[in-house]
Amino acid sequence: MTFPRAPHLHLAAFLRQHGRASLALFFGLLLPLLGFAKIAQEVFEKEPFAFEKPLMLALHAHRSEALDQVAAAFSLFGSTRGMVPLTLLLVALLYRVRRRLGYFMALSLGGVALVNVLLKNLFDRPRPAFWTPILPEPDFSFPSGHAMFASALATALVVVLWRTRWRVPALLLGVLYVLGMMASRVYIGVHYPTDVLGGALFSVAWVSSLARVLHLNRPPHRAAAPLRDAAHLG
Repeated sequence: MTFPRAPHLHLAAFLRQHGRASLALFFGLLLPLLGFAKIAQEVFEKEPFAFEKPLMLALHAHRSEALDQVAAAFSLFGSTRGMVPLTLLLVALLYRVRRRLGYFMALSLGGVALVNVLLKNLFDRPRPAFWTPILPEPDFSFPSGHAMFASALATALVVVLWRTRWRVPALLLGVLYVLGMMASRVYIGVHYPTDVLGGALFSVAWVSSLARVLHLNRPPHRAAAPLRDAAHLG
């Protein structure tokens, strides 16, 4: 006679089998999506965030020519002039390694560019007007297109490199790059902190959902061998 296993044993077995996937789903999709939704609700209802103006003015108080140049470099790299050639290059390279990776990168970066235009016109949030920016922008403020692209790029590269030895460097450098882009846009004065935070969170959820839809978490087939072999050289 057999007895059913205790509930805690079922839970332990489930976590062993699906624990990592569940964590990836929570931190990569659900949590960022909830964070974006909360910010978007307040922006849509025209509710001000009390912390934004003091934070921006405090950041602006430390303005310098050196920081201006750094912020301008970030902004140039995240602009259309930087995004388009980089996107085309990455898509072409990854397509040659594995077609699905090329499609994934195209949808990740091209998708957020299109969604950003739609969201800006939906929320029509005016730009901050606390000082005259060194690089003014003509369109709406929420969400930040620069932060969305930076976050999508970093998240997509982490996904692509996750099964290689480069996943930790990609993760660390990606976080620093996204934080730098977010800070630069607020420093310049063309975005509120919630603009860049909301954009970054949306892109994490967007790219994570694409990775799941395209089943990029599955072990690569023979067609992906060049990427795996190249990642282990040296």
